[in-house]
Amino acid sequence: MKKEKLLFLLIFCLVFIGACGNNDTAGTEKSDKDKQKDTMQEEYVEGPLTKVGQKKKGEDGQLYELKKIKVVDQTTDLDPLIVTIQDVKIFSITNISNDLLESYQEGIKLKLKDPINYIQISYSAENKGKIDLLWPQISHIILNTKEQVNAKENNIVESGEWDLFAGAKKDITQGIIFESDPKDIKEITFVLNDSIGNGAVVTPKKKVKVTF
Repeated sequence: MKKEKLLFLLIFCLVFIGACGNNDTAGTEKSDKDKQKDTMQEEYVEGPLTKVGQKKKGEDGQLYELKKIKVVDQTTDLDPLIVTIQDVKIFSITNISNDLLESYQEGIKLKLKDPINYIQISYSAENKGKIDLLWPQISHIILNTKEQVNAKENNIVESGEWDLFAGAKKDITQGIIFESDPKDIKEITFVLNDSIGNGAVVTPKKKVKVTF
């Protein structure tokens, strides 16, 4: 009788220990999955990219990565035109399908390939004068690598109409493609276009330099 009880207790203990081992393994597997999930959440950002190295997945599977960022908050007074640059970001787009690459190429003069690098500048323009202005925004960018890019012919972000009515202010974002290596970009000169009012030049071209 005692032997039967001992045998029963031995079997019970073995089953109990095995169950505990399975629970520990399941707990470990769950923990690993949670870690993997957290890693994926950290890798791709929802919303604007604000820190270097952050990535965002586009609707067509393309990946956007923020390479550099400079908060500028610099105002240029061209009386009556006031231009305030908020920030400048350098992006790289990778994992681009052939169809998407063809779509990007439309209206762009530079020959595109994966990756696509572009400079995004966010700024505001205010017309403090009494006449309406036609202002074609940024005409060119000049990089410290000696590359010069025509912004109007290589704009990947729709920047809106050029009309700037008297007393009006609007926010503008331009995305200008370039060919240099992003890591080599230390300085960008933005050429602000001249503005026209009543058929005459109201404000001249102006160069604004941003250093990273």
